[in-house]
Amino acid sequence: MMSLANFVRAHRRFVVAHRGASAIAPENTLAAIESAIATGVPMVEVDVQLTSDGQVVLFHDRTLGRTTSGHGRTHRITYTELSKLDAGAWFDATYRGQRVPLLQDALELLREHQTYASIEIKAPADEREDLRWRLERIAAIVEQCGMTEHVLFTSFHHRSLQVLRTVLPGCHTAAINVPGDRRLPSEIARAIGCEAFVCSLRECTAWRIGDAVGSGLYVGVYTVNTARQLAHVLRYPVTAIVSNHPEFILAQLAAQHP
Repeated sequence: MMSLANFVRAHRRFVVAHRGASAIAPENTLAAIESAIATGVPMVEVDVQLTSDGQVVLFHDRTLGRTTSGHGRTHRITYTELSKLDAGAWFDATYRGQRVPLLQDALELLREHQTYASIEIKAPADEREDLRWRLERIAAIVEQCGMTEHVLFTSFHHRSLQVLRTVLPGCHTAAINVPGDRRLPSEIARAIGCEAFVCSLRECTAWRIGDAVGSGLYVGVYTVNTARQLAHVLRYPVTAIVSNHPEFILAQLAAQHP
């Protein structure tokens, strides 16, 4: 498996499965990751948070209710408690029994199938939390799994990316544009030292993408799920197309460039 840096240089454009193949399986579960891998997508995006006892898990929300059988704040539950919750039935009864996975389990699965990972680091739930300790926990798992050269770290919380670069020198980082932030991608990159920029479909505009590419940044756009949305993105030199429907987007791209 080539390094992520070499992969990106060798591919003008590629598809990223958003929270796994989250249109057909419950997001941020091993089932969603397995479904994404089955489509042949080269990269899978997941969200990570820490439990109250410092375990790094795949989870998007600050609260448990939307995607599990539990209630309350994600960072206030232990991993033992979290692992007992159902993380699949909310999506479809077929996935009843899916659990919230550890980041380690997800990375081992991706490594086995030679698939790259995009790890979105959520903002700390409590600003009093030791940010460096938090990022050291995440970085240690990536290193332990031998995935340092195969992972892209992203975040809306740009300070996390700055600190991460001191914790894990040489790691690949991408700033996700904070809604309402009118700074140019190049300004953000200079401020935090990232090598890529990610924005929403609505934020995918000529002035923003032009500045990013002109500054040597790779660009990713989320969430692209329809042919019309894809057509909009393809007007620009976007590298990573992030989708809940990776199989559909891959098929659309293949049809346009057989």
